[in-house]
Amino acid sequence: MFKNFHLTVIIRKRTQTDLLQIPLSDELQRALSKDWHCQYDAFVNDIQEIPFESGYKPEEHERFCELEYKLPEWLAEESSLTISSLGKIDNSEIQMKGIKGIVAFARNECDEELIMFQNFRSYQVIGRSRTAILSGDTYTNIEKPGLILGEKLSAVYQPTERKLLFDNFYNVNIFLPLSEYFRPASEDDIRRILSHEKLDPEDSEVLATNPNQWFRTRFATLERSGFLDQHAVRDIQSRSVTYEVSIQLSADEKKIVFPSDKSAAKRLLQFLNEEIFRGPVTGDIYETNSKKRIDV
Repeated sequence: MFKNFHLTVIIRKRTQTDLLQIPLSDELQRALSKDWHCQYDAFVNDIQEIPFESGYKPEEHERFCELEYKLPEWLAEESSLTISSLGKIDNSEIQMKGIKGIVAFARNECDEELIMFQNFRSYQVIGRSRTAILSGDTYTNIEKPGLILGEKLSAVYQPTERKLLFDNFYNVNIFLPLSEYFRPASEDDIRRILSHEKLDPEDSEVLATNPNQWFRTRFATLERSGFLDQHAVRDIQSRSVTYEVSIQLSADEKKIVFPSDKSAAKRLLQFLNEEIFRGPVTGDIYETNSKKRIDV
């Protein structure tokens, strides 16, 4: 079992990311420490560490490995010894729905610090209005919202070696910045990406010829994430309506028409890379990395 085990959540609000502690009872802390130790063993033992390769899906025994990984500022100074000084997550469903990941801090048998990550989805929030529990002979709702924790780690960071192990670029990039560690797309890369079976580019050469760094990075991120492979074309189009992104489909409705207009192409890439955000109160749309209002 781990020593000094603590659990936290990653909360993202527009461009701000916060780490908040999850207060645990002694009994729950012991139980989770044991459970996460098992998850850790399954994630790091008897595996092969491999360099990240775009488009490659690791086998069950493989983990992508990034050496000299630099943690983001909101996480870099934290350890199992500092978590008690963090703010605590409250019991509001609004705050809980902003959770992007679960982070556990602990020390192993050699007293080495470990940081472990799980992905988190909105359905893992147990809401009062949609939960019924048996109390005596009657079902009732819970008094406060709760969280469902996962059964598998998504990434492990070993501070002593500054080594990050992860199994899926797209999943981990949701809560840890990975894009900057990988090569931007070349002109030939962009042509290849635009030839994806789910894309129908209006003019590949316009987008691939002399692209700026922004387009090189976003095309590379799109390919590495595997987003197009993981989602159906019609689903992508239907979800784009919420963010006021105009996605046109090919005549057979099996491909996304990729516009040659740079402004429209930028907007589409932002959506496909999940880099736009709609404010929950105002409904305004922002770029997640700049807090700049997007004109629509």
